[in-house]
Amino acid sequence: MRKGLLMAGVVLIMVAIVIFAFGMYILARQVRLTVMTVTLSPGEEIAVGVVSPGKVFTMSYMDSINKSLDFYVTAPPNASQRYIIFQRYVYGLYVVTCSPIGNGTGTLYLVNNYTVPVTITYYIYHGLASVGLFLLMSIVIGIIGVVLAILGAVLKPRK
Repeated sequence: MRKGLLMAGVVLIMVAIVIFAFGMYILARQVRLTVMTVTLSPGEEIAVGVVSPGKVFTMSYMDSINKSLDFYVTAPPNASQRYIIFQRYVYGLYVVTCSPIGNGTGTLYLVNNYTVPVTITYYIYHGLASVGLFLLMSIVIGIIGVVLAILGAVLKPRK
C-alpha cells in the first residue's frame, strides 16, 4: 500500500464532495424556474426567451402530442450572429439549450410544425451554467480521487 497516493485520493474525494455540496447549494438558492402553458394552432409560434452572449439559455417542454417541435433563433437585422442549439429527449421532456457564438443576442421561438393544435408546457431555467460547472468539476475530481485511492491501496510500497 502506498499511503501517499491513498491519502491524496481520499483528500480529492472529500474535495469533490464539498464542491458537489456547494453546487447543490447554488442550485437551491440561485436557479429559478419559469413555467408557462400555451396552446399553439398549426403553424403558430411563440417567443420563449432571449439568448444572451456569454450565457446558455436552457428550457424544456412537453406537449400534448409528445413529439418534438421546431425551434429557431432570430438575430437583430444586419447581425452575422450564429447559435449553437441542441435538443434532446430526456425522461419525458424535450430539453433545448442555446448559446450564441459571438456577442449578439437573439430570441428563441418554438413552432407548432404539425397540423393539429398542440398544448405546450415549457420550463425556463435561469442560472444553470454555474451549477453545471461545479457539478462537472466535482465529478472529475471525484473520479481522479477514486483512481488515486485505488492505486494507493493496491500498489506495493517502494523499497
